[in-house]
Amino acid sequence: MPQPGTNTGSTPGFLATTARLCAGTKIMTEIYESSPARAIWRFFLLTILCSIMAAVVGTLVQKGVFERAGRNLDEEIGAFEVTPETISFRKEPDTPRRFKLPYITLEYYPGDTFTSEDFNADRTSDHGVVILPGGLASWASVNWNGEDVFYASFLPASMLYASLSGGKNTDLNSIGARWEMFSGPGFAETLKKEFAAPKSKKADKASQAENADPVLTTGSQAASFALSLLTAIILLSTFARNFLEIGLIVLLVSLVQYLRASTLPKGIIYKNVLTIMIYSTFPAQIAATLFDAAGGDRFISFQILFVGIFFVYQLFAFRAVIRKVCPQIDRKDDDFDDSDF
Repeated sequence: MPQPGTNTGSTPGFLATTARLCAGTKIMTEIYESSPARAIWRFFLLTILCSIMAAVVGTLVQKGVFERAGRNLDEEIGAFEVTPETISFRKEPDTPRRFKLPYITLEYYPGDTFTSEDFNADRTSDHGVVILPGGLASWASVNWNGEDVFYASFLPASMLYASLSGGKNTDLNSIGARWEMFSGPGFAETLKKEFAAPKSKKADKASQAENADPVLTTGSQAASFALSLLTAIILLSTFARNFLEIGLIVLLVSLVQYLRASTLPKGIIYKNVLTIMIYSTFPAQIAATLFDAAGGDRFISFQILFVGIFFVYQLFAFRAVIRKVCPQIDRKDDDFDDSDF
């Protein structure tokens, strides 16, 4: 007759299971025979929960940094002045400037001051925003075989003005916003061609939009928007990283166990191994995610911390289960054999 807690229908709820897994390995003796499908579903739920926690922690950690950056921008530029044709700084609008902000470099080139050589000249950042008279572009770069590869989005001044002024014409296709990938100097050359040269004035009624009242956006408002964007980035990137990387680790380790299944104690089958492996990731995922979100990646990477905690936890989880399945095996606490792995 099955013992209480060992059949598929009697496993504790998701939150109770997660809390008990973080408290120790004893719960493994109750849930190791439960369905791997349920374990996978709970792993998915935990990944979502960890992503939310990472976004909250990361935002709180970086909030002060972004607020200071916003105040500094207010002092330096006054505000961003946006019209349907141009983007400029309120203070010293004709002076090119470069600012090092959290995670990004902000570069400003008024009039025809932009040259391809000026762009990201110091090469101190892999992310940035470039503001030119006709629009702005956000970009990220990687070095591939000695050449810079850029992934960039282009935002014309007309689109930004429509968005900030509450206009309805914000369809990306209709006003020319797009995403592109460039190699080498192609990105800078495209910037210069499309946004750097001031557009000629027209005398007809079609150019009346150029005389529209400019919309002002302060540095603090821009920093607040950037912080919100960072929250979304942390949320999505954490989910993708945790789900894909941890899932791959579980698959690889489970595959190793499957290949050496003959060494497992009688009474433990592969689906039990898979269930144990999945649940063993719970404490490691929570600890590594929160540590990384709080800035701990400066000391140790998420991957190293996760693998370390996961490896140790699953050793003790397997030992707890083996002692239940094979109580006749009497070993000292510090003795391990192949069945522990």
